[in-house]
Amino acid sequence: MQGWERLRQLQPEFASPFFSPAFVAAADAARGGDVEIARIRRGDELVGLWAFHRIRGVAWPVGRCFNDAHNIISANIPPIDWRWLLKELNLKAFHFHSLVGPTAGLADQDCFETIDAFSLQLGDDSPATLRRMEQSHTTLKKQQQKTRKMARELGEISLEIDCRDADLLDKTIQLKREQYLRTKPIDVFAPQWPHKMLRHLFEKPRHGAYGMLSVLRAGDQLVAAHYGIREGDLLHYWFPVYDPRFAIYSPGTALFKSVVRDATQHGIRTIDMGYGEPSYKRKQTDTQGKVIYGVTSHSSSYHAWHRLQYQTQQLARYMPFKQQVKKWMRTVASHSNPLQLS
Repeated sequence: MQGWERLRQLQPEFASPFFSPAFVAAADAARGGDVEIARIRRGDELVGLWAFHRIRGVAWPVGRCFNDAHNIISANIPPIDWRWLLKELNLKAFHFHSLVGPTAGLADQDCFETIDAFSLQLGDDSPATLRRMEQSHTTLKKQQQKTRKMARELGEISLEIDCRDADLLDKTIQLKREQYLRTKPIDVFAPQWPHKMLRHLFEKPRHGAYGMLSVLRAGDQLVAAHYGIREGDLLHYWFPVYDPRFAIYSPGTALFKSVVRDATQHGIRTIDMGYGEPSYKRKQTDTQGKVIYGVTSHSSSYHAWHRLQYQTQQLARYMPFKQQVKKWMRTVASHSNPLQLS
């Protein structure tokens, strides 16, 4: 464990809780013990650690699509060649969707796309940071009026930033599943293991990385909730959700503002919003980075096939009637089983 934490200190990106032993252990326990950990040495020195799932000879990030930051944990000096590593482990390929940190060990063609990632640096005065963000983004500033209206009509607004009620965790996941069924082709919580993983992190003692549930109430009604993973002074904003009955009040934004306002007094200095392009991330953050999506493989045919798939998906973005096709797909596939999460 000491070697693991020593390696994590070599790159700032490895501060993400997704590189923590606790997250790896939670995913392993939830999935029945299928996590493998490669230890890379030069002589007697441990120079790298890589945790992954092996599925039909192919490696995937620990926690699959729930993992928002992955890589080999190493200084990468000299670089660890990915294709050499895959051959040593008898793996055909590694699929990554949010690679952070050193990339010198990848071939140029392995990186299919770079994707924006966002975070909010709170420092030692999160209320001041919130006031500054309100001046920059009218959505945050106007939320004050909606929150006051919600208080008048529903009851006093209160935040429980670290709620320990397991029943409310279950309710939060159910609300998130209902949101996915309304908006996405895949319910990522359809398998049992993601729920088990979140519960495992939720039940951990308050040291290392652990799951943190924040709930916003209006009177005695839960109007919004967020389940994140916290380690030290960093909170990864993972699964925000709100009760659609109260959508007129924008309770999700109200929850985020409440978490930011109270963050300093709870020791949170950074909120990592992860990667992707939802507009709210740009409105609620002040720091932008990049993650990498792609595939590395020593099999040229395997690599070429998956690169072709990616290029086809990119072309589909510019299809005529794209929105109508997406709406149809979401309708017919809304209850599909996410086999890629198995």
